[in-house]
Amino acid sequence: MTLQRLWAGALRAAALVAALACAPAGAQDFRDPVDQPFTVWPNIPVIRASDLGDYGQDRQIIADLHADKTDPAKVAAALQAVDGLQAHHERAALAELGRSLNVQLIAELDRQARRINTRNPKLRFDFADITPEQLQRPSARDDLPSRVGRITLAAYITYTRLDGALVQATATLVKLRSGASQSFTATAPAPLLAEALARDLFDYFQGTRFTAHQNPLGSAQWLTAAPGHADRLVSRDAALRYCQSQNAALPTAAELETAEAAGFYGGGVALQPAGVYHVQAGLYDTALAHDGAGRARPNHLASVPNGYYYCIRHAAAPARAARTRK
Repeated sequence: MTLQRLWAGALRAAALVAALACAPAGAQDFRDPVDQPFTVWPNIPVIRASDLGDYGQDRQIIADLHADKTDPAKVAAALQAVDGLQAHHERAALAELGRSLNVQLIAELDRQARRINTRNPKLRFDFADITPEQLQRPSARDDLPSRVGRITLAAYITYTRLDGALVQATATLVKLRSGASQSFTATAPAPLLAEALARDLFDYFQGTRFTAHQNPLGSAQWLTAAPGHADRLVSRDAALRYCQSQNAALPTAAELETAEAAGFYGGGVALQPAGVYHVQAGLYDTALAHDGAGRARPNHLASVPNGYYYCIRHAAAPARAARTRK
């Protein structure tokens, strides 16, 4: 096992231990505290994983071996190809990628900072006490503890070749003090890989931090259709009966539209692009080009299976305090 792999393994283990020991009570944004830059250790290990693009070639060689087993000459050729797979993988593994990806990533982050003309990039690399020669070899495992006072983040990259020059890489950033981590994956031709990763990193740290979504129907509970109605068109009467059996009702068109805007991951619902849904006023048609009330239309056939549905259950209104009689 190389020093590079030992370094990355130790980093991952330290991150896990620190995360378990220092886990905060509430969820925090990895970029916290706001407006504070992060100092990054510039020696980034780049670790090659399996070359997935070679698997298809391997399967084809084995298939040829089985298909042509009655031809001794073809069998011998196929066996020679199998024997040469290891050498082929070593030649095609983009072994030099790690040497350039480290410095290219830093250069691309600098270029992104110049592009928006900022003097205060959120990611800064600390090159104090490190020589160019040290950047080109795996970092010793004892280097980081001696610098933890001024280094906030460390990083490592794993990559795999997919097909031809196409490479998929994952960059993982680790907070040395807390063990928190954040990963970014990019797929691009090898010459463009550093740029793609840098853009994702730069946008995440430098872009606007939006306020968390607040569900406008947070007091309501959404229910999916009955298990027997899943992904099926049912009649309005059937949808009403099921919703009533769950102490719920069909939503209004406005409620369904609001829930659609909130989305499946924001406390709302996901609607099919060309779906028709039962609502209190009739049918809500997501395929209609216009918005608002125009998306709802009457349903004159309450007994015909012509819509999907969700149910909504509203929180019970608090009981009014009884007035004390004088």
